[in-house]
Amino acid sequence: MAAAPADLIATEYCSFTGFTNVDKVACDGSFSTIAQIPTPNGGGCEELYMTIAPNQSANAGFSPRDYFITAGPNIWQLRPPNPLTLFAVIPDSGCSPDHTGITFDHEGTFDFNMIVTCKASGGVWKVDGTGAVTNLGFVHDQNNQARTIENPAVVPRAFGPFGGQIWVSDEDYPDTSTTLPGAVHAMDSGGNVTLDVVEWHGAEGVLVIPQTPCTFCSGGALFQAITLNEQGPYGIYEYFPDSFAGLGGNVLVPSESGIGTALVTFNDSGYFTSLFDNIPGGTFEGASFADCDVPTPTPTFTPIPTPSEPPNTPTATPTATFTPTATFTPTSTPRATATFTPAATLTPTATATFTPTATATASATASFTPTPTATATATFTPTPTPTPLTIAVTTKTFNSTRVTITFQNNAAVGQVLTGLAMTWPQATNGNLTKITMGAITIYNTSTGGGTLDTSSLLGTTAQRTIAANGGTATLTFTFQHNVGTDASNYTGTATFNPFGSVTMLP
Repeated sequence: MAAAPADLIATEYCSFTGFTNVDKVACDGSFSTIAQIPTPNGGGCEELYMTIAPNQSANAGFSPRDYFITAGPNIWQLRPPNPLTLFAVIPDSGCSPDHTGITFDHEGTFDFNMIVTCKASGGVWKVDGTGAVTNLGFVHDQNNQARTIENPAVVPRAFGPFGGQIWVSDEDYPDTSTTLPGAVHAMDSGGNVTLDVVEWHGAEGVLVIPQTPCTFCSGGALFQAITLNEQGPYGIYEYFPDSFAGLGGNVLVPSESGIGTALVTFNDSGYFTSLFDNIPGGTFEGASFADCDVPTPTPTFTPIPTPSEPPNTPTATPTATFTPTATFTPTSTPRATATFTPAATLTPTATATFTPTATATASATASFTPTPTATATATFTPTPTPTPLTIAVTTKTFNSTRVTITFQNNAAVGQVLTGLAMTWPQATNGNLTKITMGAITIYNTSTGGGTLDTSSLLGTTAQRTIAANGGTATLTFTFQHNVGTDASNYTGTATFNPFGSVTMLP
């Protein structure tokens, strides 16, 4: 999604028509489709990211207020009511099929250009207002393996030793101090990369807190896409300006692994992370502050419905109440806790309207951790969603010699891992050499033949237990060779007590 004082736009996740809808959200939370993006794979579920050109981008030849949406290597330009146009193509196969990150440089260290990242290759690219593309470098690890980067931001120049650089999130980065995957890396204008600047489990994005947050017409300053309990419902949550009092110039890093959003600050001793806020059961995806540097249109345009998929109109009036409590304890004292209010629910068959009844609050005092509470009344007609799994698989990655799978326990009791069964492409991966659960090795027998079925797991019962009510655990399967990245070539189940069997692959 992308936000500005007069704009809130978001892409829908799934489509089976070969096109993905771009929706414009109104002040009251209702939405309408303003464009359809051709998806590289002809349909399915893909994450397309977007940004809005700020005033500074005019220095690089852009027209402020233009929308830009990624779809694999293709960068699409939208200037309603004009039709969609292809603006640039990134010459990087690592930008396929999705997760192509995009932002604008507000600081000038990259000449106010558009910045694009490719997840599979670690490629970082600069695009000017003519659509000309220049490679800045690649984010590789110590073994020269591409890192799975996304959702970049150019942080303020004054933000510590890596100020003014491009920060990128890497939710699967394994070489952390805690062994829990997830970190943020930095790249300077010369293409020099610093790995692991800060760590946050499941780091999904980098968001710079404005010095003086401005608001979209709903009153929200930050908008966060959330999937609750992996299976839905899906929606946009908003945070209000009071949540960021005294925090301007710092950075937020949302998590896709269920531990909430980190606040990153800097002092003379270095960078520090603390818990900013969590929404229990929430999988955090795209997010955007309302960009104060995007000009307000004159006159305001009216979105043009796509003929093949007109705006949705039916409404209903259920009431949703959300009472989040933080479930993760960071290694440092939490800096601030914010309450949130859902702003809109984006479902292809419903129109969402919203009436906020809670005001978000936050404290910049480092010594307290209040329990956030928010209540909102939303009107929407969701399509039926499946009952959330008691144990859900939240992420699956295939990188270097590792297959990494994260589980979330949404049950009211702890769940003990008691067995694993798995098949893999033996000719590609070679032998399975080790399995870890977090930092604990639970299997270390070299196994070939492309198959594993075992209940003989190492570690204590406590070490193999996922905590109740949103606890997470990551299994890392390490192989002899670089692994195949096609999930369809794998099968796998994990058995938990007392829940039972959970499908983890494909």
